[in-house]
Amino acid sequence: MHVLFLAPDLDMYGGSFVEGLVSVGAKVSGIGLTPPDRLAPALRRHLDGYVYVERILDYEMLLHAAERLAGGDGFDRIETIEEQLVEHAGFLRDRTGVPGLSETTAILCRDKTAMKEHLRRHGIACAQSASVSSEHEAFAFAEHAGFPLILKPVAGFGSLSTYRVTSTDELRRALGLLHTTGAQRIAMEEFVEGHEGFYDAIIDDAGIRHDFVSHYYPGCLEATVNRWISPQIVVTNRLDLDSYREVRDVGRRVVEALGLERTATHMEWFFGPKGLKVSEIGARPAGERIWDMYNVANDFSVYREWALAIVGEASEQRPSRRLAAGHIQIRPDRDGTVAGYAGLDDVWQRCGQMIYESQIPTPGSPTRPLDKGYLVNTWFRLRHPDYDELRRSLDFIGDTVRMHATA
Repeated sequence: MHVLFLAPDLDMYGGSFVEGLVSVGAKVSGIGLTPPDRLAPALRRHLDGYVYVERILDYEMLLHAAERLAGGDGFDRIETIEEQLVEHAGFLRDRTGVPGLSETTAILCRDKTAMKEHLRRHGIACAQSASVSSEHEAFAFAEHAGFPLILKPVAGFGSLSTYRVTSTDELRRALGLLHTTGAQRIAMEEFVEGHEGFYDAIIDDAGIRHDFVSHYYPGCLEATVNRWISPQIVVTNRLDLDSYREVRDVGRRVVEALGLERTATHMEWFFGPKGLKVSEIGARPAGERIWDMYNVANDFSVYREWALAIVGEASEQRPSRRLAAGHIQIRPDRDGTVAGYAGLDDVWQRCGQMIYESQIPTPGSPTRPLDKGYLVNTWFRLRHPDYDELRRSLDFIGDTVRMHATA
């Protein structure tokens, strides 16, 4: 089977998916933004063919590159893990007759407002939402739904460029920051109070093959706008408890409503006073190398299992649910240059046996902006059989470690 993989070169995460495909016997070709002589050796070794493009979001450039790589037999699958390329992969499938997610369905998985409307028609609870392109439309929705409200790009990624507004003045400022125009619509939705998490799955032709649930502490938006917070992502190993039955059932219904097959999915959800509500779902794996945590927590190769689903082969393993896994990020007290740390020795003494991966930039290194995600600045990843003990240890790290910087 010949698989075309879009942008396998953007980070080491893509290489894990390519390696998974190769491990099940697939031939993999890639289109990326890195010149061939600068590709990571491990990735280069796994690729049967590769074309460098200057603008990977250019549809025609992408199509021409795909035609160069296809050869006489074409491709059997076209895949990507990059949110911005989900629609482009659908476009290539439609143009080349390759089975998989169509461009229409891909757009539905990226357009947050259209997605919610579609899910509501299938009886799935979502926040009230609208796609607006002017102040008039925005204020009309605000009058209907009431404050607080969330504003973000229709096809945004995660919590980037997301604003919570509680008044008309804040709404007007957010609209200015998002540059609302007739050609650039934005998504508005009611603010859903409650705990935030995500439901990830590997989908085959029969439906959900493997699934996972993770929790944010605190929610993404709160973590993004408050530097002092040390945000956590925690993968539960208690998925078989009754308390997770509803989110798993809703996840299955969302997948069926969108007609998703042979893909990874990443569904964000809230649970609070208004019950369980779906925020959005992407036809891609979770970012931030979350799947590495699934590997560690479940004693199996999630990348190989994804690849087996993609090529239409039977599953070989089941997740063990033996461990919970958690990630915590420590932010610098200001942007600038790393000056030093406090509390590291205490953390290694108490949690050292649980920490299986970490990043601690050396003094003198530049800090990274908060909007670059969870895998920048200082972070730790831990594992433990008991979810509650894992959470206590993550809290201890957040309360103990301080990262100092100079401007």
